Amino acid sequence: MSKVSDAENVALGEAGPLLRFAAERIKDLDPALSLAIAEACAAKEEDKWTPQISQSFWIAFSKLCDLVKPVTMDCLAAAHRNIIACNWTKGRCERKNISLAERSSTRYLIVLIVLVVAILPLQLYVWTCMNLAKKIDDLVLSARTTNLQVFEDFKRLTLATADKDEIKHQYTPEEVAQGEKIKADSAALNLDVDRIYYEAQLLERISTFFIATPSNSGVEKTNKEAKEAWFDVYNDMAERLRGVQAAVHRIEERANLVVGIFSSFILPILFGATGAVAYVIRAISDQINTSTFSQNSPIRHLMRVALGTLSGVVVGLFVGLSAQLSLPPLALAFLAGYGVEAVFSTFDAMIDKFRQAKAG
Repeated sequence: MSKVSDAENVALGEAGPLLRFAAERIKDLDPALSLAIAEACAAKEEDKWTPQISQSFWIAFSKLCDLVKPVTMDCLAAAHRNIIACNWTKGRCERKNISLAERSSTRYLIVLIVLVVAILPLQLYVWTCMNLAKKIDDLVLSARTTNLQVFEDFKRLTLATADKDEIKHQYTPEEVAQGEKIKADSAALNLDVDRIYYEAQLLERISTFFIATPSNSGVEKTNKEAKEAWFDVYNDMAERLRGVQAAVHRIEERANLVVGIFSSFILPILFGATGAVAYVIRAISDQINTSTFSQNSPIRHLMRVALGTLSGVVVGLFVGLSAQLSLPPLALAFLAGYGVEAVFSTFDAMIDKFRQAKAG
């Protein structure tokens, strides 16, 4: 008689769960496998262990492991509900046992929810600022175009009435009508200037998270009588338009700086992390279905999220890649986080080209 070795003891302990897993999932399981394992267990209990029994046991154990691949004993151990967790129900914590896979899936689901909750307001903030800036630019362009038309009328009437006095009724009826038209057009442009400035104030408040106090410098209306001359109305409007353009330029510069930080750095990180977490959740789901979630899976998943977050930022450094793939930059960051292997395979190919060029 020989003594059971430590390795054989471990294998005998693992053979039972593996045999049960195989019996539950494999049709027409070879009865010789179960017989060999049962004989080995009996020989151990009865202290009748022999080299022949050891040989037949290891052959059966090897065949059993091949049958259940890729499932291993490590995977079966990870499925045991041996982790104590707190389940909040009705405002109190109730202790319950969960498996390692359940704990990992719950944690990554919470991380995904947190990322989505963080992304939505930031994405809304960037979208609102960009749309407001575009709207302001369109309004300014329209006001400039209209102002050029009014300026042409203003210049012609100024040249025609250089030696005349409106108060002394030296204007012709046509010139009086032209002056009234300039006043009406200038008043309409004043309304456009007000709209531009109010939109710019809104952009300033939103882009600074309602911290900044809007300034009215250079854009206030002058309180003149309704019977003021046409050239005063136009000059007042033109001065306000110039002031608003200068104020809008300052506001947009500050807004673009803040929005650029969010859209070029913070959001790509969040989208890359979201893509990586989405991949991990899908991987955990597949591993639970196939019983391949192992003790080392949480470590691999954590590394995957770290690489996905990094790739979401790094992929934005490649200028023109988003245009080549016809994808928005943030969508590209999400895909980079989801498909880390493809991103780093591309990087490896680039490094190989550099090495070949250097060797050549």
